Amino acid sequence: MQSPNNRRRVLQALALGTALLACSASRAENPAVRLVVIVAPGGSADALARMVADKVGQRLQTTFIVENKPGAGGNIAAQSVARAAPDGNNLLVTANNHTINPSLFRNAGYKIEDLAPVAQLMQGPSVIVVPNDSKYRTLEALIADAKKNPGTVSYGSAGIGTPSHIAGEMLATAAGVKLVHVPYRGSGLSLNDVAGGQIPVVIASLVAAMPLVKAGKVKALAVTSKERWPVTPEIPAASESGLPGYEHITWLGLFAPKGTPAARVSELNAATRAALSEPDMKERVKTLGGTVGTMDVAAFTAFVDSDYTASRKLVETLGMRAD
Repeated sequence: MQSPNNRRRVLQALALGTALLACSASRAENPAVRLVVIVAPGGSADALARMVADKVGQRLQTTFIVENKPGAGGNIAAQSVARAAPDGNNLLVTANNHTINPSLFRNAGYKIEDLAPVAQLMQGPSVIVVPNDSKYRTLEALIADAKKNPGTVSYGSAGIGTPSHIAGEMLATAAGVKLVHVPYRGSGLSLNDVAGGQIPVVIASLVAAMPLVKAGKVKALAVTSKERWPVTPEIPAASESGLPGYEHITWLGLFAPKGTPAARVSELNAATRAALSEPDMKERVKTLGGTVGTMDVAAFTAFVDSDYTASRKLVETLGMRAD
């Protein structure tokens, strides 16, 4: 004969098992969500996308399957999702590339309106870095040299038309100087070269540069936000070097195919914002040099539209082309 304590344990175990089965059944009933990421596995953006997928999946009791589709500056991934069924189960994680590429490429394979903004994941500035033994100790010194010796100061970026390239051209325009652009195939290569002294200046997202900055392998001259970035208050803002109003912010966002039901977009936005508000997510994004996204669907849509307008104007003014 079982004791009352044993019976209680059996009942508790049965209750737990029932709850787990219900949760499993719920996940089985909800179709898996395909999350396409514009970068290869292993980078900061990929890591953040996977954390978001896990947490949002838990909240919606849905399995998220991450697919990495790098290439063509994000166009391959964007095309894949833009052409997918607008059922709320096909999503894209992309960055500023989304608002730049339709103007930068003669045929990006998609239009800006083919993808509906869902939620911003994070944002942060770019950062201007130099080798530790650089003659440039401030951004003012770099600009002064570029003015004195036009066309002799070069800077590296993650590639033609990337956010870091846009940030560099905006910097040159704001400062009234000519900088020589050296496109790399990704921020990792450009940052390795500036750390080794092979190139005098590199502009990269703070997310990409943070590990080298923290390790003391490169010197950060300025961030490209209007004011000092709260995550890195020790790094001056470019505006402190006589460039008032200069700003370039990089971001990561979540998108769905055009025509995805508004109710589903709102549901995904709410779940994503709730996930990003969790302390471990905030801390993770902070270590990357960014801040988590907090915008609702309307605010993020307006943000994307504004970024697209500004990017198109700059690309047209400078005559930039990637193909």
